[in-house]
Amino acid sequence: AAARRGTAGDADLTSGRAWESLLDHLRRVGDVLRSERVPSGLAEQAAGYRHLLVLLALGIDEALRPSNPAEPHFAPANVDNVLKWGMDCPDAAYTGCALLPGVAYRVRGNRGTVRYLGFQVMSGIESSANVVADDLDIGDDGSFELLLSPEKHPGNWMPTFERASSLVVRQFFYDWNDEEPARLDIECLGPEPAGADPEPLSGAAVARQLEALGAFVESSIAFWLDIEDGGRAQGINVFREPAALTQMGAAAENVSVWGSWQLGPGEALLIEVTPPDALYWSVALGNHWWETIDYASYQSSLNGHQAIVDQDGVFRAVVSHVDPGIANWLDTSGQGQGPMIFRWLRAAEAPVPATRVLAVADID
Repeated sequence: AAARRGTAGDADLTSGRAWESLLDHLRRVGDVLRSERVPSGLAEQAAGYRHLLVLLALGIDEALRPSNPAEPHFAPANVDNVLKWGMDCPDAAYTGCALLPGVAYRVRGNRGTVRYLGFQVMSGIESSANVVADDLDIGDDGSFELLLSPEKHPGNWMPTFERASSLVVRQFFYDWNDEEPARLDIECLGPEPAGADPEPLSGAAVARQLEALGAFVESSIAFWLDIEDGGRAQGINVFREPAALTQMGAAAENVSVWGSWQLGPGEALLIEVTPPDALYWSVALGNHWWETIDYASYQSSLNGHQAIVDQDGVFRAVVSHVDPGIANWLDTSGQGQGPMIFRWLRAAEAPVPATRVLAVADID
């Protein structure tokens, strides 16, 4: 998108101005990582510099891979258990493609058996429309079509708007062993606007991407640090009121309850909540940089299928640095603080969990 929409020209590349712009952004990020607003612990410092590398990797991957919206294809999103951004859902397989505003698209596919399949039209980071596959007209064999266009159409349809920039597809799994993912294709129906064909590699395009990469890294660091600082100002080791954060990219049916955790050696956080009837629910921990903690290597998240709910209907989990010997342990992986999130998806209600800090030795 930056290559198509930026303002830099060939001279910005050949003069080195675009490259220096990228380096200037990175220098300012380095100043932030050394500032007082960042935790001083070695684990948090290491995670911060590693997150800088993650953001560079995300941006570089986005810049190098083809994403012509006139010839779209669903590609795996570059958010996974290694490259993390904005507390991604550990149970999600994200895919998507670029869109052109004012243009119609058709999605064809098979629903599969994945717990949740959602489509979301994005305008930058903001959600502008979303549809849940279970609300569509789907054949007995799981096949369906979905039309995306500015004008309303009968049947399976979702609107696009003048600022539409991408389509995001979320697949949330509950039972990873037995659920089958959806199979999806997308085609552009037109009208194809002038200049939609991919241009040969140009100096101006690369210059725009260099400038955009630096801006992405710096603004991402600032954005999520501001979010975490704002949350911590409302209390530590507590959850806040539920919200559907569509302005931050969340789907409207995905109501979140956020909190900020911080634990010293020997401390644990007890979380208690009665889960509502829901299509999907989960809890996950993150580090200070709003990366989900490595859920491939640590039990830092649990969903409603994995969780053990007590006989009284209450889900009780313990956040701690060491294994307390209970079923619902959430492992901090050595981090000292960060965000925590419950996702209540298509739930009858969105309860706010109760919390209290206690010594690990007192958990029994």
